[in-house]
Formats: sequence, structure tokens, C-alpha cells
Amino acid sequence: MVDLKKRMRIYKGTTIQWEQKLLDVPCAVQCFYHELASPPIPTLAVASGHQVFIYRYMRPYLKFTLPPVEVDPAESAVWDELKKETIDGRAAFEKLTNARENGTVLSNISLDLLALDEADAQAEFILQHRDQLHQQQTAITCMEIIKQNMDEPTAVSMLVLGTENRMVYVLDSAALNIATKVELDAVPTFMSVLGLYDVEYRITITVACRDGNIYTIKNGQVLSNVIELETQPVGLVRFDKNIYVGCMDNVVHCFHFKGKKNHSIYLPCPISCMSLLQLTKARVAKVLVVALNNGEVRLYNGKHLICTTKTNDVVTGLRLGTFGREEGSMVLSFKSGALMVKILQRSANLDVSSTAPGPPPEQDIPLDVPKKTKLYVEQTSREREQAIDMHRTFQRDLCKLRLSTARAYVNLLGAGHGPMSSSGGTQVRLNAQVLGMGPQFKIVVRIQNAGIHALYDIPLMCTTNPNLYRIPRPCFYLPILVPQQSYIVEVPVTCTDAMAGTDSVRIFLCNRSSNMPIISAIVNMPISEQPLTTTTDRRPSEAPRARARRRSPESERLVAPGPVGPRRSARQVAGALPAGSS
Repeated sequence: MVDLKKRMRIYKGTTIQWEQKLLDVPCAVQCFYHELASPPIPTLAVASGHQVFIYRYMRPYLKFTLPPVEVDPAESAVWDELKKETIDGRAAFEKLTNARENGTVLSNISLDLLALDEADAQAEFILQHRDQLHQQQTAITCMEIIKQNMDEPTAVSMLVLGTENRMVYVLDSAALNIATKVELDAVPTFMSVLGLYDVEYRITITVACRDGNIYTIKNGQVLSNVIELETQPVGLVRFDKNIYVGCMDNVVHCFHFKGKKNHSIYLPCPISCMSLLQLTKARVAKVLVVALNNGEVRLYNGKHLICTTKTNDVVTGLRLGTFGREEGSMVLSFKSGALMVKILQRSANLDVSSTAPGPPPEQDIPLDVPKKTKLYVEQTSREREQAIDMHRTFQRDLCKLRLSTARAYVNLLGAGHGPMSSSGGTQVRLNAQVLGMGPQFKIVVRIQNAGIHALYDIPLMCTTNPNLYRIPRPCFYLPILVPQQSYIVEVPVTCTDAMAGTDSVRIFLCNRSSNMPIISAIVNMPISEQPLTTTTDRRPSEAPRARARRRSPESERLVAPGPVGPRRSARQVAGALPAGSS
């Protein structure tokens, strides 16, 4: 996996096994086998700019550089004259402009010079680049692989490159030399390779180009049959004798390789990428996989939709093949940088359904509608004859209902019973919260002035049922209410009778200049808990001692002076008491 941050990563399972920093932004990556070995070890090719970096055994091995593009002789003559200082910058600018108007393909240096408007900038640019080696480098746009002489998964393969200078290069298996090169009429963007390179030298390359055409290369020659598309291609997949092309108008077209159009698949949103799922081990099946910008991944068998998978992100990369022991695996890379691996069930049905597409067959079964009665027919005829009067009556009743609702709401706001009062040009919010389990409660009242003017000397009154609740301080005074500032008032409430049920407490924010409150609130009190009583549990053996402690002061005064010694009997104590004492 490569990304725009110039990183290349190899995953084993779901963990990163190897990571390498690249020299330039990659545009394509392929895995191929350069030789027959046991066990077969793949080689990694990363295309970046005009170079292909080859990695073997997880190490950089070699670098292949595309040959430079031949510069037009007229352009080379202008730069040679500039180098010899036989012409000035203004004359060179005019010559390059005329050459471009005549259809000459200029190099990047000449185009950069023509993009400058000021004479000083042009002279500085010419002075900086006239002594350099004047050559034009191309860039790789797409890359594929082709088997050399055997159609096996680990057979020796060759790289196929598409470049910006409208060329298709086929490299040898060692990626050192160019085996074949073909020139096209437009810049290739997508390629699909079919066939073997050495078997009777038959190779078929289907190329989708930027001009909206599809070209076919066979045996090193461009065939005459060209498929013209309505819009630019965004994906290309070929299997058997069919070519599937995804276009920018949200349509997938299917063509025969000779150019005849088979069918089209219309999609609800733009296409992000396309690929082909091939199963050859347990069963033979080929399925077209299309990823959309809305996060859907669709599987098509021909023109029939088999399955739809929904993801939570936009799919930017799609790869299908063998992952571990599972042949039908799909790896998705998303725009956020995440990866997802999905494995096809071995019992999944990839065949086209025998039922015809469209509504379910239950739709053709008639409903058991009851017969029309005489009352229904009379009602229908009455509605048909008096439709205008019925509509007017309905509209009149609806307007009356809206008017009554509006009047009730205005009266509610004017009486101060709404959530926010706006009477008298003031806007005040009042919220109340009950704290406690009883019988002692606390009502926390929060008051906020939502207007733009301050309010002065505002009383807050609380009323309730006196037989059930007691409020020690029913009136509070707020000296000032500053706009956008919250004020908190705590009102203590005591429940006098916990067995009498519950009631409500009314809170009024009064106005000294009017008999109507600014705003009011009704607080429903919760059920009060029973008051807790403190009792002391004593053991039976401690009762005589407790009674002995509750003696009269005279007994304590008589008993206290006694000598300290052995415990005296009850007769001794009675003899010590004066007459008439008990």
C-alpha cells in the first residue's frame, strides 16, 4: 500500500510488517515475479514520476528511468541561439509563441517561459536555464503487468507502463530494458492486459485515454476499432470478451472487444473505483465490483445486481484476490486512511437470480376489498357534489381553531404563566427545582433577565396550602435584575403533615406598577418522607440500673455519706432512713 505521504507499507494480516519512505509521490504500484524460484518471492514495483522503483526482498533493488522525450528541432534551435546569445529574450519569446500556435509540442521549460509576462522575469529565467541540458522528461500515468509465457499466479511477469507522452512501454522481466513501445493518439489513464507475451506474440492491451476513447493494442499495433465514450472514463475492467468502462456520468457501459455495445448500468452517484473478482478454485465465477462515492460497494454479474455492501466512508482503493487461505477477499482503502478487509462467504450465491427484476409477485394478487354499500355510495356522491362547501367549512373551522389557540397563548403570556414573560417590555425567565426528600424541602428558584434593560426592586412571592406546607419566609426582594445575569433564590418549605398527600407551591415574580405578575410558576411538590424518631433500645438487665439512677436528690444525699465497704442490705439501708421515708 502506498499513499500521498510518500510512504509504502506492507501488511501481514492487519499489522504493518514493513514500511519504507519513498523519494517522490507514487502514482501506481504492482506486484510481479521476475524469475522462477522455489518458493516464489514477489517483486514490488512503484511508479513515481518518470521512474519505476523496484524492491526485492523488502529492500530497494534498482531504478528504471524512462527515456527522455525528443524535443522539437525548432524549439532546440531557439534555445541554442539563446545559449550562443545570438538573439535576445524578446525574439525567443516570439519564436516559441509562433511554434506553439503552429502545433508544436513544447517542453516544460519553454511553457514556463511563455507563462511569464514581465521582460525582467523572462530575462532572468533565460539566464538561469539556457546553459542547462535541454531535455524533456515524461511521467507515468498507469501501470499493469502481463504474464510472459505461462498463465499461472506465480509465473514470470512483465511491466506495462502508460506515460504522459502518449506512449505504452512493455519492459522485460528484469525491468531493465524496454521490450516493446507503442504510441497512442491520447494520454492513457487506465489499462487492462489480457494474454501472454511470448505465446505467438499475442498481447491485447485495452487502454482508456483522456480523450474519451478506448484503444486496443494487439501484437504491438494499435487496432483500427476505437470505442468512443460520451464522457471521460473513471474505471476500466476487462474479462473474457467484454469491456466494462465506468464514466463520469454515473454509468457503467459494457462493450464487446470489437466495439459493439452490450448494455449499460446506471448508478445513483459517481464511481470511485472498479475491479474484478475472479474465483477459480472451489468454483468458477467472475463478478464486477463497483465502489461509489456514497460508500456503497456493488457486485454485478453481467448487468444484474447481486449484492450491495454499505461502508461509512468514501472508498479510494479497491483490491480483490487471495488473502490468506480465502480466495474471495476484498481490501478497501478509504479517504480517511483506514483499511477494511472483507471475505466472501464460501456459500455465497453469485449466480443471476432466476426471478425477473421488478416488483414482487405479491403485487399482482388483488386485495380483498369489501363491496361498496349503499351508505358508502351516498356519502361519496354527497362529497362529490358538495366538495367546495365542505372545503370552505373545513378551512373556516381550521382558522377558528388557530385564532382560539393564538388568543389562549396571548392570554397565557399576559397573565405571566408562560415559560418566559414579555409583558411590559420585560423578558424574564423563571425556573424552579425542588431539593430534598422531606419533610424539609428547599425550592431553588433561578431568575434571569433576558431583556436589555435592568429591573429594580422586584418582589418574589410564594403561596401554598397552609394546612400541608409551611413557608417561613414567603416574600423575597430582588433589588436589581441585571440583563443576561442569573439570580438564585432558595425558598425553604416544611411539610407539616406527611400523611395528607401532596400539593403545589405557586411562585410569583410581581411588578409594583401592575396587579398582574411578571411571570409565575407552579411547583408540584413530591411525596414527603416520614420524620425520623430517635429511640434508645435497652436490654432488660439494664432496666433496674436505670431506675436506680433515677433516684431522688434526698436519697442520694443520705446514701452518699455512707462508709465505703461491703454492700449493705436493704434492712440496713431502711434503718438508716429517717421515720416517714420510704
